[in-house]
Amino acid sequence: MTEVSSVANTVLTTLDIGSGIDSTKLAQDLTDAVKIPQQKAIQAKIDAAEASISAYGLVKLGVNSLKASFEKLNDANELATSAGTSSDVTKMALSTVAGSALAGTYDFTISQLAQNQRVVSDQYTSATQALNSGSSFDITMAVGTTKSSVTAEYNATVTASETTTLVVGDGTNTVSVASATYNSIEDQVTAIQNGTGYNNLLFTVGLNSDGDGIAFTYKTAGSVSSTPTFTGSGSIHAITNSTVGVSVATPVTGVAAKYTATGTAAETTNLVVSDGTTTVTIASATYTTIAQQVTAIQGGTGYSNLKFTVSANDSNDGFIFQYKSTGAVSSDPTLTGSASSHTVNTSVTGVSAVNAATTTTLNVSSDTPAGIVDAINAAKTGVTATLVNTGTDSNTFRILLSGTTGSNGVFTLSSSPDLGFHDIANSLQTAQDSIINYEGISVTRETNSLTDVIQGVTLNLLGTSASPITVNINSDTSTLKANVKSMVTTYNDVLTLFNNFTSVEDTDVEMSGALSDDTSLIRFLKDKMHAAIFGVSSSPSGSMTALRDIGISVNQYGQMILDETKYDSSVQSSYSDIVTMLTANTSNQNLYETTSKGLAQDVATILGNFTETNGIIKSRETTSISDKAETEDELVKLEARMDTIYTRYLKQFGAMEGLMARLDKTKDYLTSQFETLSKAYDD
Repeated sequence: MTEVSSVANTVLTTLDIGSGIDSTKLAQDLTDAVKIPQQKAIQAKIDAAEASISAYGLVKLGVNSLKASFEKLNDANELATSAGTSSDVTKMALSTVAGSALAGTYDFTISQLAQNQRVVSDQYTSATQALNSGSSFDITMAVGTTKSSVTAEYNATVTASETTTLVVGDGTNTVSVASATYNSIEDQVTAIQNGTGYNNLLFTVGLNSDGDGIAFTYKTAGSVSSTPTFTGSGSIHAITNSTVGVSVATPVTGVAAKYTATGTAAETTNLVVSDGTTTVTIASATYTTIAQQVTAIQGGTGYSNLKFTVSANDSNDGFIFQYKSTGAVSSDPTLTGSASSHTVNTSVTGVSAVNAATTTTLNVSSDTPAGIVDAINAAKTGVTATLVNTGTDSNTFRILLSGTTGSNGVFTLSSSPDLGFHDIANSLQTAQDSIINYEGISVTRETNSLTDVIQGVTLNLLGTSASPITVNINSDTSTLKANVKSMVTTYNDVLTLFNNFTSVEDTDVEMSGALSDDTSLIRFLKDKMHAAIFGVSSSPSGSMTALRDIGISVNQYGQMILDETKYDSSVQSSYSDIVTMLTANTSNQNLYETTSKGLAQDVATILGNFTETNGIIKSRETTSISDKAETEDELVKLEARMDTIYTRYLKQFGAMEGLMARLDKTKDYLTSQFETLSKAYDD
């Protein structure tokens, strides 16, 4: 019995290995033992990439901030502010004083204020009183007056030799030069200039720009009443207009070139009109009148893009080409059509004063005071109509007409029935320009707001003055100093940021050491910034060539410092030179202009190159973003690989659990057998 029990216990103890094991935890623990070290290493790389991305973003922000601080030093108009005073604000007020205003004391007298023309109509019983027995009628309105500084210039083609009398005329005066032999055009010019009565001519005579002809330039500005004449039977003396009728010495307004073209009534081919840039082509058709051709051209595609308008001339036997833009015209208009003649010429002497009175005919469909007001306002001629109820008697309604300010706003009105606008008694105010005397110079303008007399100052004229009005303009350089100080502070902040990113990691400093693996970038930026900022300006002036000349330097730590004593002294003695050194006396410059821009914009341009889309900082940032993405992908792959290992462990432990279950059954069987055997021995 004892022996049986001992053997039974030994066997059962051996088989008593039922699992009792948490196979899921065991599988996870085994997996984690491999996974976690790798996961930590990969996550560390991700964290480093994220820190780099953030750091590059802050580097870009810092460089852009420094760039902005230099851009504030780039605008000459903003480096100093100015203040102005008027000795009589009731007569002259200063509405605008720009930073670029020239400091000084200025004396003015105001002889005349600009004003607009105002007239009223006759009186009417009501707004709806019939003025033409219920029928519509036309009003002809002329607005404006001739004001220009454009002279006509004509050329004459000649040959070098001349053996007869030369006769030059302006329509009123004539210069006759006795027969002689002239071997050159210069000789002919000299002979004419020395001729009796030459100074009385309305034009001067000289050699043309090509040296192969004679130029006739009218002395009086504006349109010309007659074409110059030039005769001499021994050579060709054809008057042309190769300069399109105008020669502009200074920018002007109000004069445009005007051409005429001869034409026949019939046209059975394409019409092609061109201004040298834009071309309008009209498909083949049969036109029986000039008017039909004009209508076809006006309706052609691109007509509105032409530099001139096209219309029929007064006799309806040709065309008029009227340039829209004022001043000199670069090219002659062309008109072609093979079935008829379309020769462009300049029978109106090449110029037409378009700011001479502009005539408009408008139709009044409702012959009432209210209808007249509507028709005039709808025409948009620059004249405004208002219906006024005076309330004085039974005839209480009058039409008030107001033009634009200045002498060019003068207007006349004619109609049948007569509305009374031309009556002297109905004239309330005449159109006139403002006139001031400035430093002995008479200045005339169409407005009472003068922006171009004192640089950077707008003068508002409020009344006439018999005695001088004194205007004082004083400069204030505080803006410049504030912007310089801001730049110094920004530079030092950026430098501190750079140093923190490349230093040994310091837990007390945010993102410390974030770019410790990319010190080359920071070193590159530091070197380039220092070279640009402390270099010589592209527009040095006088003794002001660089920032060091206004008291800016660096200390032993690389920090920028401002010597305010030296700065104040340099500003006091050389302010204009400082402005030139920083700005090249320009404002609102484009970063990439090739012209000299001054030190401030030179630096801003270099800094901008660092932060632009293809700049070095963006390149580094892009690389870090790519590295982070690749590392994150590596982490995903690790997770997938560890999931596979974990699954394999679970399968292995599952098989082991199956073996254990089978061993348990064996154990139970043997336990039963040993118990039976034991009983048998006991019996």
